[in-house]
Amino acid sequence: MLKGLRKYFSSSYDIDLTLKNKLRFESIHSDNRFNSLESIYKRLKNTDQTLTNYEILEHYLVFSKKIQTNTFSAAELELVSISLLCYFRPELTSTLIRNGLLCIVMSLGDSINFDDILNFIQSRILAKDAEPYGGLPQEEGIKWLREILPESRNAIQDILFEVIKKNQEELDSI
Repeated sequence: MLKGLRKYFSSSYDIDLTLKNKLRFESIHSDNRFNSLESIYKRLKNTDQTLTNYEILEHYLVFSKKIQTNTFSAAELELVSISLLCYFRPELTSTLIRNGLLCIVMSLGDSINFDDILNFIQSRILAKDAEPYGGLPQEEGIKWLREILPESRNAIQDILFEVIKKNQEELDSI
């Protein structure tokens, strides 16, 4: 009887992590008390020609400043949140990615490189059994994380060095 119950419960309550993570992303970004990005995502997907880069950055900064969690989770949330923005507005990537990189630096230390960033994304966000703090973005965001970001190795490595240097300067000034 116990075997039968285990089989019933395991098959009836198996969780589709991809669906769960996508729902988590949607719930985080639709809560207007904490977030102002949902409307930006909709406007980007609808190719709203009136949406300016300034508006995107302004809404993102409001969102980013409200993140209150540990650095690993903050990095996950930052990266999944900017993925859609960077997909639709690649010219903003160098600005948008800095907070996520800083969170990874704070988590892993300043002896990291682009490969460490990709490993972080692969294991903490994109892995089949991962449950990233920010959930999973829509398909365009996943494509940015899986395909577009890795193609930006040199540019992101340079930004990472800048983030590490600035962080070290701030720590030294304390």
